[in-house]
Amino acid sequence: MTNELVAETQKNSLRLRDSINSFLKDYNKEKGYTFIISNTGSDNLLYADKAYDITQEIVNGLNAKYIPATKK
Repeated sequence: MTNELVAETQKNSLRLRDSINSFLKDYNKEKGYTFIISNTGSDNLLYADKAYDITQEIVNGLNAKYIPATKK
């Protein structure tokens, strides 16, 4: 029973988070914010303009640093 409750709670939390993220995406089309920051919860950054996504740069940098080290 406890596992079922945990699973249901996680499912509801994900559904709520997805709903909030979807709303923020639409809301921001009109407002044009670069960032939307939360002051509660574990998700501090609720929305960020894709122009500020540096994920691929970080992955490329880590790969460039890692590849030479593995060839030694």
